[in-house]
Amino acid sequence: MRLRKPHGSAARRPADRARRLRRSISAALPVVVLSLAGCAGRGPDLFPAAPLSTQALSGGGERRLYDLDRDGRGDYAEELCADGVVARLWLDPSDAAGAIDLVALRAANGAGLRHLVIILDSTPFELVRELWDQGRLRAFRPPVRVIAPFPAMTDLCLSEFFGVSPTPGIESKHYDGVRLTSGLSSYLNEVNAPWHAGVDYRLTPLYHGFSYLSPQEWLDHELGRIQRRFEQSAEPGYVGYVVSTSGLGAQQGRDGHVTALIRIDRMCQRLVRQTRGRTHITLFSDHGHDLRPSRRIPLAERLRLMGYAAGERLDAADAVLVPEFGTVSCAAIHTRAAARVARDALEIEGVEVSAFVDVSGRVIVLSRGGEAAIERTDAGYRYTRRRGDPLQLSALLARGAAAPSADGWARGSDGVFEIDDHASFDATVEHVYPDPLHRLWRAFHGLVRHTPDVLLSLAPGYHCGSESISEALELAAAHGCLRREGTTGFALTTAGELPPAMRTEDLRAALMSLGVPLPLRGRALPP
Repeated sequence: MRLRKPHGSAARRPADRARRLRRSISAALPVVVLSLAGCAGRGPDLFPAAPLSTQALSGGGERRLYDLDRDGRGDYAEELCADGVVARLWLDPSDAAGAIDLVALRAANGAGLRHLVIILDSTPFELVRELWDQGRLRAFRPPVRVIAPFPAMTDLCLSEFFGVSPTPGIESKHYDGVRLTSGLSSYLNEVNAPWHAGVDYRLTPLYHGFSYLSPQEWLDHELGRIQRRFEQSAEPGYVGYVVSTSGLGAQQGRDGHVTALIRIDRMCQRLVRQTRGRTHITLFSDHGHDLRPSRRIPLAERLRLMGYAAGERLDAADAVLVPEFGTVSCAAIHTRAAARVARDALEIEGVEVSAFVDVSGRVIVLSRGGEAAIERTDAGYRYTRRRGDPLQLSALLARGAAAPSADGWARGSDGVFEIDDHASFDATVEHVYPDPLHRLWRAFHGLVRHTPDVLLSLAPGYHCGSESISEALELAAAHGCLRREGTTGFALTTAGELPPAMRTEDLRAALMSLGVPLPLRGRALPP
């Protein structure tokens, strides 16, 4: 996310330029206030970035020797077993009999171990897997996929994780049944974030602007606070949420996320050594990040040019409400004419998929070349293609329909397919649109209290939201849409084996089954 260079200003009318200037000043004022209010605090204590030496072990595995006091001699060692995970620690590498066997320790004393859980905003699975394959994050077993709900937004994802859905709206600025709320007021007052009750540390929303303007400093601030609060806490478990990973990705793309993950890995290594292996650590993200620059779609303006009355109330048949707050690759629209608006919005450049609920209760999914309906069944979902294939499921469903089986795989004819919920998830977890039937159905059934009438998923390279932010900053990554890159988060834990892929709404139960304590305590600490 870089400062955007002005262009075409000579062609703008004076009134237009003045309007844009006022908006930019209004957007900048909170940043100025924040700049005067304080700065990031001390960062975390970190492990060395690289071992002093490595040694291959017979039968596979590796021994990594570290110089913690920087005197040129190794004073700590990790031993990785054949599957690449750290299995033993040596606090004194010269003591051949002094190894701490992590496998035995955790098996024998699981009830006495403490737990640290860190939630990373916007960190994509594929990048975490890449770093693990390259030798990082080896205190953990390989990462697993976590499929976020649609829209892939933090408040929605973490409310699903903690089991406290619905949120009032898709994001802080939303329709409350009467009018559009104030996005800034709702954000600062945490109106749309019931999941906050599940975390012990999170940065106060007033400071979130810092995490996007100076994300590296604020990543260190957040990690330092989580590390020290965990060390000071007497509770068996501690949960921290890090927002600045989203800022690093949005500003620096791939490089920003890599920087963050390596620092987090080094902090985790230090905690494992400091506690002599008596800490289980879990990392996971709310959703992924599409690491491509994007440009803004002026959605409300486009709909206005089509003849719709874009305002703040639904007081006419042609009225539309379009919350524009963040900079994300999805959009919500409230209207009395859902079917017409969904079809018209699809013709706007950058809109890839639109969806609404028809009078019979089916979720209607549209693309420029297709239309389909989604219905909930006792076992799963029915997907009816009217023309084309807007979710690009034809090949998967036809293959299952050709050889239906007792495992819930698809059955269908004449463009109508029925599929078990679990089979649908397994078949589409790596699809261009992961788990699309469930995610689209859930988006209109219980995910938010004030459900939009139309939801849009944008094509790569586009985002909707704040005009002022989009004019001032150039996004290097975005999230929110149905596509895999921004949808698929990750999970890593030392507490045990997780399924290779799961929905965000199932992750908490899976972690708790491994002994990770995740109660809704509501003890949010100051920044």
